[in-house]
Amino acid sequence: EEASGGTLFLDEIGDIGGRIQGQLLRVLQEGEIRRVGESAPIRVDTRVVAATNKDLAEAVKGGKFREDLFYRLNVVTIRIPPLRERREDIPLLAEHFAARHAGERGASLTTEAREAMLLWDWPGNVRELDNSVARALALNPGGTILPEDLPEAVRERWQHRRGSPAKAPSTISPAATSPAPEPLVGDHPTLDELSRRYAERVLRDSGGNKTRAAEALGIDRKTLSRLLREE
Repeated sequence: EEASGGTLFLDEIGDIGGRIQGQLLRVLQEGEIRRVGESAPIRVDTRVVAATNKDLAEAVKGGKFREDLFYRLNVVTIRIPPLRERREDIPLLAEHFAARHAGERGASLTTEAREAMLLWDWPGNVRELDNSVARALALNPGGTILPEDLPEAVRERWQHRRGSPAKAPSTISPAATSPAPEPLVGDHPTLDELSRRYAERVLRDSGGNKTRAAEALGIDRKTLSRLLREE
């Protein structure tokens, strides 16, 4: 209803269940919705843009996606190639994610880290790359991402191409002013977990001053408390 007269973006459309598929089809066909608990229909005029990483045509053949909804949505198709087919975008995206996660502290990638990223196929595409950059910054508070800060599989492929054994993740010298990061569990911690650890590190660097830490992160104190799971 709020999108009436505008555009509604539906992400991961291939993952919705059969009941929701039927409801969405009815909205697209009739141009009407019904509020929960009400019987009177409300007219809506909304452009729908849907995205998925699944092959919906195959899902239709397998009975997992409604054929009528597929053809209703499949008016104009724009295929976005996976990262492995547009490797020139990988360094640009990695730098963007690094800047976003580091905030005012800044971050950079070494030439070797870029090489390692370019060699990896990124089966999880942009989300995997974003997660890997966030992980690297959590492991290395210095802000310079090295190959050894990347997930093990990425490091191993890079080292295999170079003909040398993979190094362990970066360590911090005893003279470093920042405390050593907490060990991560596995190669793919969630972004929520990485965000919490990064917020904790910025808070420590700010001397425990939440106002200053929130300003450094570009968020308010309430959001910082939520990241720290205090609310």
